[in-house]
Amino acid sequence: MESRLLSTRICRNYTGRPAIVGNGGSCTYEDMLKGIRGLEKRLREMGVEKGSRVALWGYNSANWLIAFFAIVRAGGTAVLVNYSMGSADAAELLTMTETGFLLCGDNGETKKDPDAMRKLASLSGIPEDHCLDIRPAAMDLGYMFRDETGDDAPDASDENATAFIIFTSGTTSQPKAVQISQKALTFDADAFNENIGEYAGRSVCVAVPLFHILGLLMSYAYLCRGATVCLPDNYKPETLVREIDAYRISDMAAVGAIYLSLADAEGFEKNVVPNLHLCMIAGGMSTPVQMMRLELQYANATFINMYGQSEAAPLTMVRPSDMVEKRAQTVGQAIEGMDIRISDGKGGFLPQGEIGEVVARGGNLMNGYDKLPSDKQPIDENGWLHTGDLGYLDADGYLHLSGRIKDVIIRGGENISPLEIESALNQLENIREAKVMGAPHPIYGESVEACVTMTDGGKSFDQEALKAALRRVIARFKVPSHIFLYDSFPLNVNGKLDQRTLHADMLTRLRRLAVDEELAGGVTVFDVVVRNSDYAIVPVTSMASELAQSVGFSRRRLMSIRLAVEEMLTERITDAYSAAGDIRVRITLMPEWLRISFSDDGAEYFIDKRRDTSMSAKIILKAVSDFHTDYPEGKPVYCMDFLYENEFSIQEFLMKSKEEIEA
Repeated sequence: MESRLLSTRICRNYTGRPAIVGNGGSCTYEDMLKGIRGLEKRLREMGVEKGSRVALWGYNSANWLIAFFAIVRAGGTAVLVNYSMGSADAAELLTMTETGFLLCGDNGETKKDPDAMRKLASLSGIPEDHCLDIRPAAMDLGYMFRDETGDDAPDASDENATAFIIFTSGTTSQPKAVQISQKALTFDADAFNENIGEYAGRSVCVAVPLFHILGLLMSYAYLCRGATVCLPDNYKPETLVREIDAYRISDMAAVGAIYLSLADAEGFEKNVVPNLHLCMIAGGMSTPVQMMRLELQYANATFINMYGQSEAAPLTMVRPSDMVEKRAQTVGQAIEGMDIRISDGKGGFLPQGEIGEVVARGGNLMNGYDKLPSDKQPIDENGWLHTGDLGYLDADGYLHLSGRIKDVIIRGGENISPLEIESALNQLENIREAKVMGAPHPIYGESVEACVTMTDGGKSFDQEALKAALRRVIARFKVPSHIFLYDSFPLNVNGKLDQRTLHADMLTRLRRLAVDEELAGGVTVFDVVVRNSDYAIVPVTSMASELAQSVGFSRRRLMSIRLAVEEMLTERITDAYSAAGDIRVRITLMPEWLRISFSDDGAEYFIDKRRDTSMSAKIILKAVSDFHTDYPEGKPVYCMDFLYENEFSIQEFLMKSKEEIEA
């Protein structure tokens, strides 16, 4: 059987080709491979042996990847630490995992304090001689530890042993150390490369952290192909535009929010669109609207969706050859070697189309959570990984995700603990209770939302002041988008918080806010251009009357609305306005009335209530609540407004429509 060891799978056929570029440094495949062997020797001299745990704490860089492979090749376990994490929080993780060595690159802490590595080592009980500064300014691992002896000693590490640890919030939002073997990561890379096939290019921009499974997997998979991996020093749109253009990057891996912000950047059309041809998107399911928008904006690129977890990634993925509907609305089929089922929660499985928990079994499952008993592990006695995600399989075996059992919020690919935000809220003045939940978001997948009750009954409630206070104690991306005030939270029969009822009410409030924002400028329901022909009259009048009926107009009123629309079209088409050309008809829901407007290139049409100029004008004026002419671009737009009847609430109508769409 072919070896699953990481160091043996990195491509060796293109020694002079750039392996890693970006972030102020680069190295060829020859430099990287010799640097890995040289640093491996240095680590062994420091005392790293089989089973040693070595923390890797730094921004994405060539040094980071060289260090990662050197740790694993030396038989150690790389403990991947979030580069934005502070020393105190990082020390808790290193102590929990009994980590004995530390390699430190540039990160959020070292930017503020050059002595951050020593402080973290001291807090974690790591001896000073077990630490190594791998910041690019301090050393270039591809050269400083370059092994020129040609002594390529065999990799003595075990492909089944834990090669690295990634931290994840898990279902309880407590840090868990996910143990992953070389065999599992190689399984993932092989499956990914097989699925993308000839669609893959010769370079990839990895715009996600390497301490995330997606960033590490994409880097390794492309290194196995002999491609160039670009590691930008940040994910700002202007940085990505520059790197993609400079290195002619063909492929990219990022979360949906990165792609959407990049599409708005200066230089996107000129420097990004011509280059990118294959884009991987993960880190929380992208919405269908998001995927469709990306397909249009990135004109030359094919987007592929993947689904997985730190515990096993990927589990499913779409193929570049799949229809856009499948790529936008599903997370694909199971990768080769994985079995994906939908659990009924009772030890059995559900048939296609029925929603339940997604479970998986196969060759890329983790080695388990470090130092947790079997009853805390998500892999059951039959080898099934219980993902905590809800979904169903369609007739073609494509997985559709429906939500999550777990409470963790995934915003733009970042796992956010509601408990952390609730704790911060509860420490603010006058906050009595706080509950933080996720809500669907068209760009980030989920938004962070908060509900609070106050000790003074809400007299001091100031949403913006609360957000400002939170920004001083938690990261900005964790600050709730909205904070809703409640007199009290709903309780169930046991006197405990009824979270389902509270969540439903919070979503209703969000829908009402969204509807009110939309209605501020009107919600355009139909916007069509019709030919200047009698044949256009019937379809337009039918469309207008059907909408009018749906928003509560009586039968008698429907007839007058239909007649007014017909007269307006007849006037523009028949009554000596042959030069009008095509006619644009727009139907808009306003806060208090239904607006139907018309515009064309014909002579201007005047209606004055003080002097009825024509029979058409008399019919129109009799039907409408108000008729006026706007000139938004210098051309006349004729607006017919019809007040809603019987205290009809357009807000409630739109909210109900949103609920039906979401259901």
